[in-house]
Amino acid sequence: MLAGVPVLPRLLTYLNVVLFGLEITPKCEIGPGVFFAHPVGCVIGAWRIGSNVTIFQEVGLGALRPDMGFSRELRCEIGDNVILGAGCKVLGPYHIGDGASIGANSVVLSSVEPQRTVFGVPARVVPSSVRS
Repeated sequence: MLAGVPVLPRLLTYLNVVLFGLEITPKCEIGPGVFFAHPVGCVIGAWRIGSNVTIFQEVGLGALRPDMGFSRELRCEIGDNVILGAGCKVLGPYHIGDGASIGANSVVLSSVEPQRTVFGVPARVVPSSVRS
């Protein structure tokens, strides 16, 4: 074991990187129905990813600074039924609420409330009049 992770999960992580260009930490809790539309370039180091989440290419989820101990206080948590647009980054101790959508190439610097759409650098809530 290295850093508390058995050999088989580490091996599967490395195999994922080689075959799919997708890196997922073995300690991330992932719910059922998570869909990687295009997994190339994704780095998943979140604390938890909920059910039925759609993740597009080059998404980055994880800690804001090096965290070899995998601390929950430094990592993001993704709710259920969330859409993470291509290239978006959620780095830090933020919670993305159920049903939220993160726009392509957005950088999330705060938690996102449920059923909200955020977009931009830094990500801001899109008014409901624009979403309709």
